[in-house]
Amino acid sequence: MAEIHSADLVRAARLVARDEATAEELLRELGPEMLGFSRRMLGDPQRAEDVVQETFLAALGSADGYDGRVSLRAWMYGILRHKIFDSMRRAGRERYVSGDDPELSGFRPDGGWKKDVTFAPWDENAEVLAVVQRCIDDLPHGQREALLLRTVEGLSSQEAADLLDLSNANLRQIVHRARQSVRRCADGRLGENR
Repeated sequence: MAEIHSADLVRAARLVARDEATAEELLRELGPEMLGFSRRMLGDPQRAEDVVQETFLAALGSADGYDGRVSLRAWMYGILRHKIFDSMRRAGRERYVSGDDPELSGFRPDGGWKKDVTFAPWDENAEVLAVVQRCIDDLPHGQREALLLRTVEGLSSQEAADLLDLSNANLRQIVHRARQSVRRCADGRLGENR
């Protein structure tokens, strides 16, 4: 039998009663992490903000349907997932690539350096993190989502498995494969640069 989250049921009842303090508390508590997850899933900060806002509005409008079988946090992530999918469908999963070449912006038309150009020291850790992030972005959607929910957002195995409609064993296998893929990808990309 599933655990009933009594404290979360009380919070949901307050949301149904339009208690602003509870809504603000939930926004402060979950807003930043949900925004981070949305940014990682969508790759677009503006779309991520829109999705999180849509998620909170949907949660406020449907709080009377919360039954306490999962944590309020996991329930909110369930709504967030659907909003992310909707956003991806609307955008057709096209990735935006800027046409600006950052290296060209440092030069004058005659080929010399512009006066205001500054050089930053090379940061190996930032480069490694950027490579790992690109590798995570390249994962198949299901693997990326499972990995992010479990390792970045910190959902328990049970919460993530329930949210993704998977068994715990299947979730562990997907996360394991995702980690292996990211490691192989990062090793390959970093090996190219050495």
